[in-house]
Amino acid sequence: MEQDVVNSLQKLCLTKEEEAEISIIANSRVDLLDECSLSLFGRLLSDRQQNQRALKSTLRAAWKMGSKLRIIEVGNNTLQFKFSSRYQMEWVQNSGPWNFENNLLLLYRWKKGLTSENIVFTHSPFWVQLWGLPFELMSEGVGRDIGNSMGRFSEIDKRANQSEEVKFMRIRVDLSIYKPLRKGRNVVGMDGDKYWVHYKYERLPTFCFLCGKMGHDDKHCHACLDRQNATPQYGDWLKVFGKSKGGNGRPRCFSNGCHSAGSDNQSGGKDQMFENTLQPSLEA
Repeated sequence: MEQDVVNSLQKLCLTKEEEAEISIIANSRVDLLDECSLSLFGRLLSDRQQNQRALKSTLRAAWKMGSKLRIIEVGNNTLQFKFSSRYQMEWVQNSGPWNFENNLLLLYRWKKGLTSENIVFTHSPFWVQLWGLPFELMSEGVGRDIGNSMGRFSEIDKRANQSEEVKFMRIRVDLSIYKPLRKGRNVVGMDGDKYWVHYKYERLPTFCFLCGKMGHDDKHCHACLDRQNATPQYGDWLKVFGKSKGGNGRPRCFSNGCHSAGSDNQSGGKDQMFENTLQPSLEA
């Protein structure tokens, strides 16, 4: 609704007084800039309206930050999360992806000039398991190349590769929310031999089995005109069920009672486990 009003105003002719620019003389307050620098903006990737009250209550409970976390509705179904420390903000950002009722929570870090009208959510981070790589190609360089072919490579789980049980390579990639999920790719070695590598995604939210895009299911797919007779090209086999083995110190906990950024134990000497699959516990 707000965006429709803005688009309508842009088509109107302005008077000379309205065309005159307003020069801001006073500098932005330091405390206001500090608040912005400790802010993330979020929106659920969903084709249906969600219970914002239940979402905010669940986030507070899962992140265990209490009153230290301020959640503000800023329009266009977007929430502003104001944290009390950089540690808390970066923990939330780096511990994703976060799901609410199987809907992906998209996050965007504040930058100068950002408004609820010009903020654009394009990517979300995911841990992806690469199955079928030959042993001689289980390297960070290969993981980087595969990750950049999927989206934006972020890191490789080195600790998983050093564990006693290594069945796959695990990489973290920022994936576009506008593109279909990749099922796999042929990887060509230095000798020209091809190897099919299939992908499995951890904490995958709702996605369409017909078009492969996140944010809706096959019953609400607008890309496929004949949904009843179409053959699904995607399925639950793209998901990782249960906990992944190995690790890099990142959270992989799916049960209640886990440490969070708001807990007392914030030392870096021990691995911390967190709740990443949000389940609403309050009704509107």
